[in-house]
Amino acid sequence: MHQVYLLIGSNIQPQQNIQAALKMLDGNCMIKRCSKIWKTTPYGSAGPDFLNIVALVDTPMEKDQVKTQLITSIEMKLKRKRTSDKNAPRTIDVDIIIFDGEVLDQGLWNKFFITVPMADLLPELKDPDSGKPLHEIAQGMLDQGLAVFYSDCF
Repeated sequence: MHQVYLLIGSNIQPQQNIQAALKMLDGNCMIKRCSKIWKTTPYGSAGPDFLNIVALVDTPMEKDQVKTQLITSIEMKLKRKRTSDKNAPRTIDVDIIIFDGEVLDQGLWNKFFITVPMADLLPELKDPDSGKPLHEIAQGMLDQGLAVFYSDCF
């Protein structure tokens, strides 16, 4: 089994779409834990605020299978539309952040919409550059008002 941390975000009917994505995930893998749900301003493009959550899942799928089968299937079922603006509003966005302990998205350390929910699950994870634990980096972002608690996991 592989351990995968997935970031799930939406700013089009976000509560409904995140709940649907978690249900689809649960039908294909074992959800072990979820972060709190955080409300964040859009990053890189105008639009409504996002809701973001991180789910830790166990899956027998390899990394490429998670991307091509699981994530693509969820995004298609929830009518994700890809445009030239990769930060445009969306019904759902699912990204692998950590796969079997390997950080795949370096935005983990400096993008509030990843850092804050991930800090709920891995607060002591250390930034390899600064040596700071993730919870400390996230707290700085919270102090700046970059993310606001929305709710506990559905």
